[in-house]
Amino acid sequence: MIGPCAKRRVVCTIYDIDGDKHVGTNDCANAQPVCPRAPGEGYEKCKSVCQQGGHAEIEAIRVAGDKARFASAVLVGHYWMCEECGAALRKAGVHEVRIVLSNK
Repeated sequence: MIGPCAKRRVVCTIYDIDGDKHVGTNDCANAQPVCPRAPGEGYEKCKSVCQQGGHAEIEAIRVAGDKARFASAVLVGHYWMCEECGAALRKAGVHEVRIVLSNK
């Protein structure tokens, strides 16, 4: 069942220079009712159990493609961004990232 991550729903929206939105989420192809990861455990089960395609930032870059260059991004639902995602956004050409704790 495709659905949101049981631990935390995260959405990354990349706004390109033309004003278009490109959205990525951390949705799972095999969504679980409870997160299978123990506290402090790495993200291995996100892929092996939940079949998560990737972090929201990586998915947003995939959707935006070349339009990510000179774009800005808004990350909603998390309070930080991992090093891998930050590096990927920089490499894609995103020039600004804002982190919003909640979309409420």
